[in-house]
Amino acid sequence: MPQCPHCQTPSEGGQRYCSTCGSFLLHPEQGDTFCPQCDVRVSPRQEFCHECDAPLKGEAAAAALGTGSGAAAPAPEALPAKIPASGMPSWLLGVLVGAGILVIILLILLFTRGTSTPPAPAPKVEAPAPASPAVTTAPSQPATPAPAPAPAAEADLKEQLQKELSLLRDAQLRKDIVLFMSVYSRTYPELDDKRASTLKAWERFDFTNLVFTVDKIQSIDPDNAIAEVTWYMDTKNRQTQELSSSSQSFQVRFAKELGKWRIRSLEEVEL
Repeated sequence: MPQCPHCQTPSEGGQRYCSTCGSFLLHPEQGDTFCPQCDVRVSPRQEFCHECDAPLKGEAAAAALGTGSGAAAPAPEALPAKIPASGMPSWLLGVLVGAGILVIILLILLFTRGTSTPPAPAPKVEAPAPASPAVTTAPSQPATPAPAPAPAAEADLKEQLQKELSLLRDAQLRKDIVLFMSVYSRTYPELDDKRASTLKAWERFDFTNLVFTVDKIQSIDPDNAIAEVTWYMDTKNRQTQELSSSSQSFQVRFAKELGKWRIRSLEEVEL
């Protein structure tokens, strides 16, 4: 580690002044000569002090340095005692002081700016709207009577018709004549003949499978509707045991009796 050439105090590389005696370390001075302005050790060959820039040449400097023609050099013991340097160059101290002043100014500006907020604007009061002139209305027309309720939705109607036709299918498969006739209206034309022909057909054939479809549903009024019903049948001849398949399509008119749909009439339709 480098040392000060005058007081042998260790110093760091690149350090400009000795922290103990204040000597300039980049170009070490010789002898015990001091600046008359700041008492920093200087070299007789310097023209200006490295610390305070005081002139070291001329009559005033020569008298202080003891190099003039008429002045005798003072004895070494008569030299004033050297006050150890503080270890901080004056330029660095000036930078720190300037930075501190700048920080204080910024804090003052921020404080005054934060406290001087403009007052909130007064709420805007809108003038009341001018009253609209009275409008003379024409005498109201008599209310039109409400239209009659629309027929039942097709989906609901189809579900109700399918429910009754399912009873008719179960009656055919089980050969239950009472259940079969309960699906027909009391006003069905030739109701007794329908009963007789059905019993006669059951004597000859057995139904092995029976399904139906309901299409083209049309609601006439809340108590009357028309639909196309197609039956798909698998039968077995009771005498010959012969199996056969067939289908029949009917245009069926339904009427509501005691809250339930009944077959009022039917007409076969060619497929």
